[in-house]
Amino acid sequence: MADACRHPEAEARREWAERWLSQSRFSSYLELCNDDVNKALELHEWNLLLGRALMGDIAHFELALRNAYDRVLTERFEGSEHWLFDANSPVTRPIMRKSKIKKLRDVNLVNRRAVNDARGRAHNPANPNQVVAGLMLGFWAHMTDRSRERDLWIPYLHAAWPAGTDRTKLNLKLEAINKLRNRVAHNERLFNPGLDGYSPMKIDADMLALFQALSPEAHDSIYGSSKKTTVEKFLEDHPAPIDVEL
Repeated sequence: MADACRHPEAEARREWAERWLSQSRFSSYLELCNDDVNKALELHEWNLLLGRALMGDIAHFELALRNAYDRVLTERFEGSEHWLFDANSPVTRPIMRKSKIKKLRDVNLVNRRAVNDARGRAHNPANPNQVVAGLMLGFWAHMTDRSRERDLWIPYLHAAWPAGTDRTKLNLKLEAINKLRNRVAHNERLFNPGLDGYSPMKIDADMLALFQALSPEAHDSIYGSSKKTTVEKFLEDHPAPIDVEL
């Protein structure tokens, strides 16, 4: 009965919205908006705008992270080639660790594949600067996980961070930033994070603090002395069309 009472214009809008976004995707927005097609489309666009704001912070942070890691590895790694290309590099050489089921695995296998892929995309695959620029955020984020503590964190990467930085806590924040980045890149829903703990509000605050730790001058030049995060400023200028959590 409710379907029969729908306005033809709203039905037409729903039809093209479902073709554009997919029925399953749009239905999640419709459910939150009490089946109001216009409100659901507004919420979807608001979500994209939030992602656009977050992607700026992610880009600033990713540049700081990869260049800091490249710098300390270049300064400290004693090899015959750049740390990306040297066979003995702690980033790419085989490092065998036992998995949870006690099976040996090479934790750097994924790194070698990532470097090879980046070299394949580079205009000059022998130029380390081009390869470094072509590596994804996930590559850098995973360099601080537990399996690489002895080989990477202790001798190299700790030097990129303020003295006393806790690797475990840092790694959790980097993993969350990378997950948020992937959600933004795939236009996924960013609000109402639920039980997974990936709150864009918290992650953005952590990301800006880490950016300031890596490159305080760049951070202050971009963000000034404001104590508000990008998400907080976004909410002031772009209130959500419905009540959501961030």
